[in-house]
Amino acid sequence: MSKELDVLVASANFEHRRSLIRILEELPLNVISVATCQQAEEVLSRQRVTLMFSDERLPDGSYRELLNYTDAARQLPQVVLTTGAGDLIDAREMERSGVLGTLRYPYHATDVALQIIRAAHEERVGEETKTITQ
Repeated sequence: MSKELDVLVASANFEHRRSLIRILEELPLNVISVATCQQAEEVLSRQRVTLMFSDERLPDGSYRELLNYTDAARQLPQVVLTTGAGDLIDAREMERSGVLGTLRYPYHATDVALQIIRAAHEERVGEETKTITQ
């Protein structure tokens, strides 16, 4: 993984956000942290983000709105949905939305690394597909 990989963490829960950031900062990544959809949209409007970890619900919206925003802006980061231990997840909705995967709190470094590897792989496959079709 290169240092060029920008990762956005969008979580209103300070403890969850801090826990994830601690794990991510041990990896060769540029980590950006926000607590609201509006803040996430500001970051996404300024720079390309390869991977976004997002809570299902943020104070001013949801991960779905961020997916719609990135789709409209043609900046499509891979999205990993972060959830609490007891949160229920609609797998069909996630699949329809194009969510890469989920990560349950408490976060473990190996689970986080697996999501990053999956995102990097998906990005490489996407770039190769673009090259082939051009």
